[in-house]
Amino acid sequence: MKTRDFGRLKILDSIRGIAALVVLYHHIFKLNKDVLKNNLSNTVYEIMHFISSLNFEAVLLFFIISGFSIALSTVKRPLKDRNTVNTYIYRRLKRILPIYWLAILLAFATGAVLGILHLNDFSFVNLLGNLLFVQTSASIPESWAVPYGLNGPLWSLAFEMFFYLLFPLVYFLNKKWFKKINLHTKYACLVAIVLLGIIVNKKLVFIPYFLFLGGFITWIQGYISAEYYIYWKKRNSFFLANLLIGLAVTIGSSQIPSETVKVIGKGMLLNGLFYFIMIILDQYDTHKFQNFINKLFFKIGEGSYTIYALHYPILIYFQKQGISLKYQLLFIPPFIICCYLLEKRSLQWKLKFLELDYLKPLYFFKKESLVKK
Repeated sequence: MKTRDFGRLKILDSIRGIAALVVLYHHIFKLNKDVLKNNLSNTVYEIMHFISSLNFEAVLLFFIISGFSIALSTVKRPLKDRNTVNTYIYRRLKRILPIYWLAILLAFATGAVLGILHLNDFSFVNLLGNLLFVQTSASIPESWAVPYGLNGPLWSLAFEMFFYLLFPLVYFLNKKWFKKINLHTKYACLVAIVLLGIIVNKKLVFIPYFLFLGGFITWIQGYISAEYYIYWKKRNSFFLANLLIGLAVTIGSSQIPSETVKVIGKGMLLNGLFYFIMIILDQYDTHKFQNFINKLFFKIGEGSYTIYALHYPILIYFQKQGISLKYQLLFIPPFIICCYLLEKRSLQWKLKFLELDYLKPLYFFKKESLVKK
């Protein structure tokens, strides 16, 4: 199959940068809502409130870009055998863990300074849940764990880790047994499994992995959309169906009792828009436009993960200490620069202790099974 020749897509980093800024802006707005409301006109305040409300869409955009990026990565580093899968897992862990651990450490330090370590959010059990990536939003009463130390954005990193670790299994299952099955059929089966998981979570017992699987629908669509960019393989009917279903779910969200279904609907809508915008832009010379966007947001995108993971404990500290919004805003530019430098530095850390044979237990059980036979 003919493959497009591509290097690093800077525009993806720029989109990440924009998404990270939206999340950062949302939390500044949320923690300073009263100040803004008292000092701005209703029109300006409502506009700012609307932008803030796009916070969750920004996180879903992170998921889409993540799936898209993994597709690009696995073209250059295909998953073929035990060694390539171990390398894939090592690269993913090396990318996510250092900043994640720093985010937990920063949350702990903030809690210690503010004298709030007695809260359940800082408990050892909750810390363990975060280290095992089973945390979900604090808005879910049945959560096994919530984001450590009130660092709310950490919920999405449990989703990301789940996506990364589930992907090789899905990849090889599809390659070995499901390759000839129509994409729409496979996707419908995934949606059915997710809906069954929602019922289990609601009616029987809450299992966070079923919730993560709901997010995987958004992530895997990002992966599928990359087939057009890599191979010029169009999936118009697939993404049109997702767009229309997502639009219907979003419009009728007030009548839908499940928050997970609403999120899946938003993910479908965003993926449909992402796919068709990508196709439209690919028909035109958009280099000047992309260069303009990259000049504004590319560097921010290179530090977007660190911005996302570290900003909230600092904003909580500002709020608890009564730091003026003016000084909070003055802090943001140097904070973004520090995040950029830290993330660039973290990518150079080898973390050799993470270079393990992650598939060894599977081969061990397989060997034991053969011995018994």
